[in-house]
Amino acid sequence: MVRVITQETFDDVVKENMEEFDMDRAEAVREAKEQFEQQGVNLSNIVMSSSESHEVTDALKKLSPEHPTEDQIGALQTITNCCKDDLAQRVMATNNGAYSFLLRLAGSSSEKSVRKEALNCLAVVMDTNPDHLESQGILLIDECLQDEDLNVNALDWLLVCCVRHEENRQSIVASSILSSMHKIIKTGSREHMLRVNRVWMALVQDDDIRVPFGKAHDHAREIVESYEALTILTKSLTSFSQDKEVLCLILSTLASLAVRNEYCQEVVDAGGLQFIHDVLLNHRGDAELVTRSLTLIKVLAGNDRVKSDISKAGGIPLILAAINEHILKPNTVEAGFQAITAVCLRQPENCKQVMDNEGANLITTAMSRHPKSKKVQAACAAAIRNIVSRDRSFCQSFIDLGAEELLNSALDKYGDKVGDTLKSALRDLGLKVELKERWTGTKPVGLE
Repeated sequence: MVRVITQETFDDVVKENMEEFDMDRAEAVREAKEQFEQQGVNLSNIVMSSSESHEVTDALKKLSPEHPTEDQIGALQTITNCCKDDLAQRVMATNNGAYSFLLRLAGSSSEKSVRKEALNCLAVVMDTNPDHLESQGILLIDECLQDEDLNVNALDWLLVCCVRHEENRQSIVASSILSSMHKIIKTGSREHMLRVNRVWMALVQDDDIRVPFGKAHDHAREIVESYEALTILTKSLTSFSQDKEVLCLILSTLASLAVRNEYCQEVVDAGGLQFIHDVLLNHRGDAELVTRSLTLIKVLAGNDRVKSDISKAGGIPLILAAINEHILKPNTVEAGFQAITAVCLRQPENCKQVMDNEGANLITTAMSRHPKSKKVQAACAAAIRNIVSRDRSFCQSFIDLGAEELLNSALDKYGDKVGDTLKSALRDLGLKVELKERWTGTKPVGLE
């Protein structure tokens, strides 16, 4: 278990070193740091200042109402700068009442400039530290989202409150914030599009280790069915076709939200698949854009009808050509073969297209080029399995290209991580594979 201490404990030890051992402050701080580290204490949440007072706590004192606007803005900027890249400073600010101070300024100050700075400061102070958000804060976010001058700053604050915090996500979805975001994204501005996409993606993650399970799927349904997210995003692909940053984000958000069979079909019906094919045809050289497109194809191909649409529209040769173009980039290769795996599942005609377009050669080449990438090896093995499982006539092509040696080599390196996928490829190729029988149906010794 990780051992931690409070800022007060650390400061007391520094003070004790100065008083009892006649050290200067810098030496006392070094001595305290070494002392706690030797005891196995994690000091990542501790501010080790060479001065007796801390800049953040001094700045917080200037946020009280009696101070002029200029002092308040200066103090807010100081807190923001101190906390931007330092978790310890953020923890110190929070422990000294920063959330309450900033909430009051962001909600009740008569100066818009102060409210903006307070919202910016909240976004920084609560980054990776969002536990203090409560109903009053959620109401303030919603209020600021409805103000044209403040909604961009409010979206930045909203995002940090969603990341890896399931309780906050559920409270946000239960409020009227999604409705306010829907109105914002319909304006179509670039800054709003970027920020709303990021928040939507954060709301549908299941990444909070403190809860046994989250409501990512329910949140995705709410965003899609109540707020037209897929339609808005698919239409925006064309609107922002020349803006790579926005385009990549929209593609990733679509992949995060298309969690049901009918959602995949909705994206295709709105022209999403055609747009992706255009990207793979006309922007094949852009690795990041291609990777996001391939990831979305994998998601959409969860729908069997979409698998057929991809094939009929010539998508399989485009996917293979994109992989070949970026054969040295493991992330793109992985995304490409995951797409091939999805497109070939239960689709013999699609498997034949892959083989007719030198797919076997490309798969084995990718495995030989990326022996150190566990994810590439697993994606290629899954693709082999799905291609040959319904048509054994394809097995010999893979065997002739050395698939057995490649799979066994990957099994030796990554058998404890992706061994089942690698073994399933060997099994379906008709090759020798050692399968472990997990349970034989007999009672353990000593169990009556």
